[in-house]
Amino acid sequence: MHPHADKVVHEVDGYFLHHGRFPNARAKQRFLAAGFSSVVCLYFPLAKNNRIHFACRLLTIFFSVDDFLEEMSFSEGEAYNKKLMRLAAGTTLPDRTVPAEFIFHKLWEGMRARDEELADKILEPMFTFMRAQTDQVRREIVDLRQYLEYREKDVGKSLLSTLMRQVAIVNDICSWEKELRSSRALHQEGAVLCSAVKVLADTTQLGIDASKRVLWAMVREWEGVHEEMAAVLAEEVVRMLSGSMSRDWSV
Repeated sequence: MHPHADKVVHEVDGYFLHHGRFPNARAKQRFLAAGFSSVVCLYFPLAKNNRIHFACRLLTIFFSVDDFLEEMSFSEGEAYNKKLMRLAAGTTLPDRTVPAEFIFHKLWEGMRARDEELADKILEPMFTFMRAQTDQVRREIVDLRQYLEYREKDVGKSLLSTLMRQVAIVNDICSWEKELRSSRALHQEGAVLCSAVKVLADTTQLGIDASKRVLWAMVREWEGVHEEMAAVLAEEVVRMLSGSMSRDWSV
């Protein structure tokens, strides 16, 4: 865990609570319980103190936008994300009455003020991720290979490469119930059910619970392979990998 995690989490969560629109106290509590900033502080304990809060805000706004997209059609979501991309690139100004636009604009403004070169370097990887969020291929996935290829973009392969597949599948297992509720209650396109749990259940005729267990086993095997690979790395490479995310915002 990052040594300043408590302070960073408090500041970032407070920022979103202040600037975001939450319909009620329960929605605020759900946001806090999600622990987006805590996850970033756990993933990147060696991140520089003056950059970790940017990474926390970036992940938090991504997940917040993902929830908004569930209520939109693919075309509406694509237009929405294109506006956010222009804000990130600095080619347009935000509608300050729309929290997501204001927060996105301020985030990139702050990142550029800190280090313009590094901020601009992750624009295209982020755009790849954002385009995948509204990619209609989500409706056409029928096997696990297709799903993992899609998730390479959706999780953000260029944005977050470390343990990318592990993160994607663990997220699918743990968020299955939420995704299922969303697919039933929200926009039929934006909330289309795109999950490794469903893909595996459909292709193997296993039930949902059985598919989750199989996926957990697969995740553990991936973790084992990762540990085996790490064990044979030279000490210098290990040091480089453990601190690589500390030097930039490629989270």
